[in-house]
Amino acid sequence: MPAQAQVNLDDPITLRITWDRLVSISEEAATTLVNMAFSSIVREVGDYSCLLMDAEGNSLAQPKTSIPVFIGTLPATVRHFLKKFPAETLRPGDSLITNDPWLGTGQLNDVTIATPIFIDGELVAFSGSVAHMSDIGGTLNMGSAREVYEEGFRIPPSKLIDAGQPNEQLLELFLSNVRAPDQVQGDLQAMLAANHVGAEGLLALMGDLGLDRVDELAAKIHQLTENAMRRAIADVPDGRYEASVDIGDFEGDIHLNVAIEVSGSDITVDFTGSSPESAYGTNCPMCYTYAYTVYPLKCLLEPNLPNNEGCFQPITVTAPEGSIANAQRPRAVEMRNRIGHMVHAAIFTALAEVLPDRVMGHSGSAPVTVDVLSGTRADGTRFVENLCVNGGTGARPHGDGVIAAFPGNMSATPIELLESSAPVLFEAKEIIPDSAGAGRYRGGPGQRMVIRNIGDRPVTHSMFYSRMQHVAEGVLGGEPGTPNRVLVNGEPHPQPVGRHDLRPGDVIDIELPSGGGKFPPGERDREAILADLAEGILTSEGARRAYGWED
Repeated sequence: MPAQAQVNLDDPITLRITWDRLVSISEEAATTLVNMAFSSIVREVGDYSCLLMDAEGNSLAQPKTSIPVFIGTLPATVRHFLKKFPAETLRPGDSLITNDPWLGTGQLNDVTIATPIFIDGELVAFSGSVAHMSDIGGTLNMGSAREVYEEGFRIPPSKLIDAGQPNEQLLELFLSNVRAPDQVQGDLQAMLAANHVGAEGLLALMGDLGLDRVDELAAKIHQLTENAMRRAIADVPDGRYEASVDIGDFEGDIHLNVAIEVSGSDITVDFTGSSPESAYGTNCPMCYTYAYTVYPLKCLLEPNLPNNEGCFQPITVTAPEGSIANAQRPRAVEMRNRIGHMVHAAIFTALAEVLPDRVMGHSGSAPVTVDVLSGTRADGTRFVENLCVNGGTGARPHGDGVIAAFPGNMSATPIELLESSAPVLFEAKEIIPDSAGAGRYRGGPGQRMVIRNIGDRPVTHSMFYSRMQHVAEGVLGGEPGTPNRVLVNGEPHPQPVGRHDLRPGDVIDIELPSGGGKFPPGERDREAILADLAEGILTSEGARRAYGWED
């Protein structure tokens, strides 16, 4: 039986302080992961998350800065771990690992590690982390793979650490199949350290509270959160709200259809009517579709509530097996964020009329763009660097869009870091004038990058881009954004996905898409137009075209 708590968890002030301590512990774990990480995609871009969970894998707290969508995948992964490794078989010092797309985050590059936490030999909680590996093997032929086997190394649910002893055979096998083993091993060690910090912090908190289990604390947090979400849902008029977005660029027309049923304090989101699975990597396992459905709904309904399991109890998500929103093994899934990152657009359009003050325009930064530059330096050493860049977000509920990642929440890779690691030179990185979707609130502008290979040997550029054919749409009368464009040596690149070699002296010119606007352009404030003109977001001609501006 749990020990009697030394504090009164029914007291709202005490509970709030305790809740904040849980978030603080997860943030300390996240700081450990970032500070110890070897790869730029974790250290600089922030493609990771840390999470505290109860003994059944239900989420308790995550950091304020991380990839928030991983809270929708990591608990499910822990439950998959428990199916293979029941609680009674786990021991202190264990840590479990997988990157199976259908059990984790939907793609191979994201590795999940969960560390069970014990008191007197009894499992009481989990500390977990997810991080994007700089390389996972495979062809690096991004987006054009036909099966998941081509996309990299898959780790089934396994013990990475067994009672304190590393699984050397698994590590050797894994690291032998990646191009940057030092970076990957360093990031794995950073994840283990972060989990340890989370575990020690939770145990210290439990000691302060006089608890030998977290069940009581978890139940209170989950119930309060669920109640708040249900109140927010109940404020939405009952009904069925539908919308669809078009996605396809190179593989034919693909659309994502969403039907949202609001009934009292419950929401059901159904993706029936979406396109069937793609022959290429534009496929999304259900775990990722679920995560990128509950996240934008939470942003709409209760944005200030700390993330935990209670947020999502009132939400049900369904999608037909064999559709792009519920792709089945062994489909290629490397570009699953082309689907997941577009869910927000369908949801916002569907709910725009009933939640006009809360929805955003569609984001040009969705899906987030991740390029991989790889090759051999002049001294013979290998490099694999991830270039993460953002287009413009959609217009925000009560303000203009910005250059940032929504819903991906990833920072841009500093160009200085890439220039110091790979033989490339950024000749330009600038805002594209007149690109933002017009509206009372405009979308975030696009940006342009010009990258030259300044080395003496080819650099492999692996890429997948979207929004070449289908731009970010505006909502409630806002105008659409502008498309993605890719030029190599001044000529349009024929394919937005895959890989190609940049020969010495070659130049790639990338124009990232902008976000859609919100409300009609004629409602835009004069001072806002003047500010855009002063900042170079608008030219005089662009202002006349979009807003009927006269000097």
